[in-house]
Amino acid sequence: MKFTKRLLAAVSALALISSFSLPCTAYAVSTSEPVLSQNIVFASADDAAVQMRKYLKNRNTDFEIEISSSVASVETVGQIMMYKAFDETGSGTEGDYLRFAVKKLSCQIYLKNSSFRLVYHISYYTTVEEEAVLSKRIDSILSSVSADGLSDYNKALLLYRYVTSNVTYSPDISNKYAYTAYGAVINGNAVCQGVAQLLYRLYNESGIPCRIIAGIARDSSGQKEDSAHVWLITKINGKYYLSDPTWDLGASGDNFRYFLKGSYDFDSTRVMKHIPQNDNGLTFPEYDSENFRNAYPIYTENAPSPYCTKGDINGDRKINAVDASAILSDYSRVSTNGISAFTQLQNNCSDINGDNSINAVDASCVLAYYAFVSCGGKDSIDKYIKNEVLKNVR
Repeated sequence: MKFTKRLLAAVSALALISSFSLPCTAYAVSTSEPVLSQNIVFASADDAAVQMRKYLKNRNTDFEIEISSSVASVETVGQIMMYKAFDETGSGTEGDYLRFAVKKLSCQIYLKNSSFRLVYHISYYTTVEEEAVLSKRIDSILSSVSADGLSDYNKALLLYRYVTSNVTYSPDISNKYAYTAYGAVINGNAVCQGVAQLLYRLYNESGIPCRIIAGIARDSSGQKEDSAHVWLITKINGKYYLSDPTWDLGASGDNFRYFLKGSYDFDSTRVMKHIPQNDNGLTFPEYDSENFRNAYPIYTENAPSPYCTKGDINGDRKINAVDASAILSDYSRVSTNGISAFTQLQNNCSDINGDNSINAVDASCVLAYYAFVSCGGKDSIDKYIKNEVLKNVR
């Protein structure tokens, strides 16, 4: 994906103009549609960013913001406001999702008495109507995979499996939709930017914080040229881990190389390395800066898989109705969309009767064992199931 060149071209159009000689009402350029304005002067960058974010989410191509000149200098106000507009809010349609939704932008800044008038002209990969269609599909996906009640690890695994199982790498990188979550969902294919956007959306809307990281893929063997690339960092149990769903697309079974990896192991399996890099300095963070690393410290080790034993699916060292419900829920997921939220160990621990199939029978076995223990039974679940089988045989 030619991510770097596209951003460099976009940012080259970001003109910073101090218009002391122009009338305060003059526009720097003509626009194809009326410029939207609130007709108020925002006193803070945060308040102005809220309005900018609304314009961006509505895919407005031309709008203006007036902000007090006390907020920043003319040299920095453009950068500060773009950063603020793309702040992380926990919403799947904001933050990095919006940042990667912008195809190209320009901005003219005018000094007007004690305020700055910022006039923006922006092009996007998708329209507001296409985003509405996508939002309905996202809601449908989240409803069908049923991630409610799962641990963050199992949610992350379930949604990662969904994306890597249902999206293929785009055969046409000249198609603008290849760079979007819209293309990943509606067309079933995307390049890394679209794949990362989709997972970012699914994660945030499921309560899992994450960030999209821009950079390059570098061949340490020197046989291939650097290529622009994006991946994610994801917060699980208070720690951040690295994931690259694009390089795991179509992985056989659960043979993921890049799911919730620690910094020591992320690039251990291939000669291609992830190098975080900010090429424009205006709309994207300095991913390799001390400030960014302090805000999003990547854990060195891989995320640990959930603990469980036979029958105890949630790892609370009890075998009860909660575990039976977990087995039934995952059985339903697999039956309806073919995707499990369980790790391989959890699958093994869910096959209570040992028939290599996980279904309602296993849930019933768990409930029967729970009743047995509640009445004073002391056998292990393996011994209990074995005795019940022998009893039925007799």
